[in-house]
Amino acid sequence: MVKAMVTLTGWCKALPTAVFLLLLPTALHAQAVGSLRIGKDYRGRLDEIIATMGKDKNIRFVYDKDHLSRYTTSVNPEEEKTINGMLRMFRSAWGMETLIGDDGYIYIARSREHLEELRGRQVAAAQPQERAAASRRAAAAPVKRGFTLTGEIVDVNTGERIPYATVGVVGATVGASSDANGYFILEQVPTDTATVVVQYLGYQTLYIPLDPSPDNSPLSVSLEPQPLTIAEVFITGRKDDKVLQQSTGEHKMKMSPIALKALPNVGEKDIMRGFQLMPGVSAANESSSGMYVRGGTPDQNLIIYDGFTIYYVDHLHGFYSAFNSNAVKDVQLYKGGFEAKYGGRLSSVTEITAKDGNAKKVTVGGEANLLSVNAYAEIPVRDKLTSLFAFRRSYQGYLYGKIGGETSGSEEATSQPSTPAGGRVGGRGSMGAEVEAPESYFYDLSGKLTYYPSKKDILSLSIFNGTDYVDNTPQFSFPGGGGGMMGGMPSVSMDNADYERYGNTGASFRWARKWSEKLTSNALMSFSNFYSTRDQTRTTTMVRNDTTSTRKSGSLEDNNLMDYSLKYDWRYSLSDIQALEAGMYGTFYDIGYSYAQADTTLLSKTGSAIVAGLYVQDKLRLAKSRLVVVPGVRFTYFQPASKVYVEPRLSSSYRMGESVTLNAATGIYYQFANRVAREDVMSGNTDFWILSDGAEIPVSSATHFNLGLNYDLPDYLFSVEGYYKLNENISEYTLRFEYNARRPTGGFGMMPGAGAGAASGEVKEQFYTGNGYAIGLELLAQKKAGDFSGWISYTLAQVKNRFPGQSEKYLYAYHDVTHELKAVGIYKLGDFDFSSTVIYATGRPYTAPLGAYQIANADGSKMSFYAVSDKNTFRLPDYIRLDFAATYRFDLFGTRGKPHAIGLSLFNALNRKNVSAKQFEVIDNAILESNITYLTITPNISLTFKF
Repeated sequence: MVKAMVTLTGWCKALPTAVFLLLLPTALHAQAVGSLRIGKDYRGRLDEIIATMGKDKNIRFVYDKDHLSRYTTSVNPEEEKTINGMLRMFRSAWGMETLIGDDGYIYIARSREHLEELRGRQVAAAQPQERAAASRRAAAAPVKRGFTLTGEIVDVNTGERIPYATVGVVGATVGASSDANGYFILEQVPTDTATVVVQYLGYQTLYIPLDPSPDNSPLSVSLEPQPLTIAEVFITGRKDDKVLQQSTGEHKMKMSPIALKALPNVGEKDIMRGFQLMPGVSAANESSSGMYVRGGTPDQNLIIYDGFTIYYVDHLHGFYSAFNSNAVKDVQLYKGGFEAKYGGRLSSVTEITAKDGNAKKVTVGGEANLLSVNAYAEIPVRDKLTSLFAFRRSYQGYLYGKIGGETSGSEEATSQPSTPAGGRVGGRGSMGAEVEAPESYFYDLSGKLTYYPSKKDILSLSIFNGTDYVDNTPQFSFPGGGGGMMGGMPSVSMDNADYERYGNTGASFRWARKWSEKLTSNALMSFSNFYSTRDQTRTTTMVRNDTTSTRKSGSLEDNNLMDYSLKYDWRYSLSDIQALEAGMYGTFYDIGYSYAQADTTLLSKTGSAIVAGLYVQDKLRLAKSRLVVVPGVRFTYFQPASKVYVEPRLSSSYRMGESVTLNAATGIYYQFANRVAREDVMSGNTDFWILSDGAEIPVSSATHFNLGLNYDLPDYLFSVEGYYKLNENISEYTLRFEYNARRPTGGFGMMPGAGAGAASGEVKEQFYTGNGYAIGLELLAQKKAGDFSGWISYTLAQVKNRFPGQSEKYLYAYHDVTHELKAVGIYKLGDFDFSSTVIYATGRPYTAPLGAYQIANADGSKMSFYAVSDKNTFRLPDYIRLDFAATYRFDLFGTRGKPHAIGLSLFNALNRKNVSAKQFEVIDNAILESNITYLTITPNISLTFKF
């Protein structure tokens, strides 16, 4: 533990700077020195510690002795661990500026201006013999040339393996990425005197000079986390470009979950909401944390969590996702043109890798805010077993009630006030009806056990569960009872239900093996279950003069999806320019859905199917690695259709210069389980999971065309990407149905909560099959470094569908957003982070009724009928939102590194009533329209702690 005490010896004015250069002939490369271990305790004045350490470690420091002599501290191997750790402590404790220079020196300065002064003095003082010694080291005779280097990458603090890090060679174009287990294979390393560079989002870049040797031992790499800046929040568009200055054509975004605390949020930091701030991912739908990527819907985005599929990600009706960022290690989003190893979705892929847990020491932490509490624990068990458990649960406080109440209410009053999802206020209604506060909550649980039986094998078990439960059932008591009358009034009893429960449970067991330096494999067995039940039924029994009548109203909806899957993936590095990947997979689906109004079942669908197949893809590096081509193909057998579906894929990237990359991708994609939109003109659309049957609900498909150009500088990134997607055999279900009971023929009717007389209507399942397209252009300008950083993005897009059963014209899809402009700014000031986000989007389209009338049923209830506009003819008002956040990091109880934080956030600072949907009601043959609005201005406070 570092016990730092600042000893002020007086501020000396106008004193000359004494620059000490500790020069040793065996000094290491400047960029590799940061990973050196401290090794022993150092105590005393800071200038003396630096001088002694320089001699012990053969490190050359440049610093101001007068400034450093004011501080007394201790540095030990348990806390700081490495030189990088020590320098980070200097920055966080005393606001110093540090730099490991390319010239082989470590600079320690009191300010950025002072740092530049020290660098200038060192250059002037450099001796010719030093430059000659550096040249001799660079010219050392190599033992091996053009060899293959393998190794693994771990976190220096926790020992946890780091997936998808980039590995390259300084001054060369060769490069590779670590796999999900932290293994990497770097082909065609020029010489064994080269310098290897390793990068990963949220970690300090590590340079490793290789030593000439006839042995070819695996390289063990330990990366150290770095202070949060915008560069640790997002990297867009590329995979290896930080090392190679080139794109792989994957149209991918990558995010560091730990950096999300710097961004404004409602409740907790949210990985899915973070992605919505990037181009091509819509941010205008607050009621869904699922992602609308390049004109696709959330169900068309494949979400993989440690190998198993997640089918529903929302908490609290979409205000944030069910993924606990404390349990997440890595997140990658493929926006389109994804490779053959991914399938079953039309639009995009989100791959989430869970943490393994700290392998070195017990770590516990948690968060609390106005919406929920969150706790996690990482517990190592001996040397070969790690564990992680994270749990989060909401409580019905201010923020929970505000979200539920505002998003369920209407801007204008209606004759039937809506029910807040967050709860009812207790009280007494009409006729003595007692309305009780509901039980309402959400929770999620994440867990992972990882076992290392040998250096070549990894076994892991992951579990996930996210559930929401809302019970708004009112309790009623009425005068009268039994079969009599009271005061001339009939005796009435009511049996009511108003609750919903939905969520996703999943688990996976994975075996990863490194068979040789070039061959690795992953075997996976998984299970996933999506469930959703919504019961809003009411049965009214009335007794009048010994005559009993019963009326049923409301709706009952149930959706259940079971997914049992097996998968086996292989990767073999054939040569320095070619890597082959292949795999087999199989899934058994069992999906059921039912929807009923009153006594009438409007839709009932159940189905099961086997989906199985294989894929193969080849990654080629051509033209001296300037051109990367990834061809692939996927073969899938779908049991209900008794057909094999072939999905060719091709992506490529070409490095046109040191900073400019052109990438392109195309492919065919099929989806066998779909979340079908259920059109509801009066109350707003909903959707449900259903299995394709190859006939009435055909297998949907999409063809992608993507083209992008990226200009990447050390501190800035500029990107432009265009896409076109052609969708076929997409399905939709409508609530419009024929009703021919004693009324003029023709027209459509729908009455939520219709009486028993609704059974006399002729109800037909109305699935419509059509096609559509999505086209768009994305622009991004990003400042990646510095105290002030951020980005601005703009998306121009159009999404249209055509359903011949409804119209022969291409009409706007309900999620079409023509213009979307987003800006994010983060300013770092000492231990404070200030951030702001601005979002502007054109309104989404909707369908509206144009006229209506009512017909009385035999039991006295009424059925409403209406004529509607063309599909999605009208548009909601434009969406505008401004958010602010401030975070302060601090130490507590002797902890180091300032792991604790307190955050303040202001959501929708303009207090704008953004409209999420329109709601219509027929009263006396007139249509009453009301707005359902998103959240208004909402403050939040959060506390994060870690021990």
